[in-house]
Amino acid sequence: MTSLSDRVAGEIGRRIVSGQYQPGDTLPTEPRVQEEFKVSRTAVREAIRLLSAKGLTVSRPKIGTKVRPRSDWNMLDPDVLRWQIDPFPSDEFIHSLFEMREIIEPAAASRAAERATAEEIEALAEAFEGIRSRPRGSADQIKADLAFHMVVLEASHNPLLRSAGSMIESGLVISFSLGWRTVMGDDAVLQHRDVYEAIRDRNADGAFLAMRRLLRNAKGNVFDSIWVNRRSEAGAETEIR
Repeated sequence: MTSLSDRVAGEIGRRIVSGQYQPGDTLPTEPRVQEEFKVSRTAVREAIRLLSAKGLTVSRPKIGTKVRPRSDWNMLDPDVLRWQIDPFPSDEFIHSLFEMREIIEPAAASRAAERATAEEIEALAEAFEGIRSRPRGSADQIKADLAFHMVVLEASHNPLLRSAGSMIESGLVISFSLGWRTVMGDDAVLQHRDVYEAIRDRNADGAFLAMRRLLRNAKGNVFDSIWVNRRSEAGAETEIR
């Protein structure tokens, strides 16, 4: 039952965040959803309950289930994040993700330079070595990149910053994946090194600036990657025609 309701919630959730269902729209009735997904009424109701808990929908007797305003959505919910980036994130989502990262991560890097323990600096060095040495765009390199940024947040010794990293983890993974697998090169490795060295050397201002520079370049790389993917898809469609 859980997998069926999750599947239904996932598909309807993707339709909502993609704009297929707009805020204020009434979702299809329970019987229509049952027929489309070949599931029970109980599974449909559980799926709607999941969407409501994430702030995407609201249900009212005799009115049905409506899509809530975008401002009510829980954007940091892991499923809502994933639905926005599957299969490819919108330009708006990438802008918003990196804007939030630029608000949080340079400040976290600055605090990490002041507060990181010897063990955390060692963990940061290990993560950087994974970024440097693992095959470009591999799952291991992306995992090392995620670990690098999570260690920085952890080393800030601010539990709210660490929690923010956990909440946006899905968004971080997709941004790393898009960048490394297409366009990021040696400059990205060097920018991570600059962040690591500033934190290691207890240079708070240097860590702030290095992280900000890394994020701004990474944002450009991700948009370059999306552009390459779109050109590739457009070329494939042209060949099919």
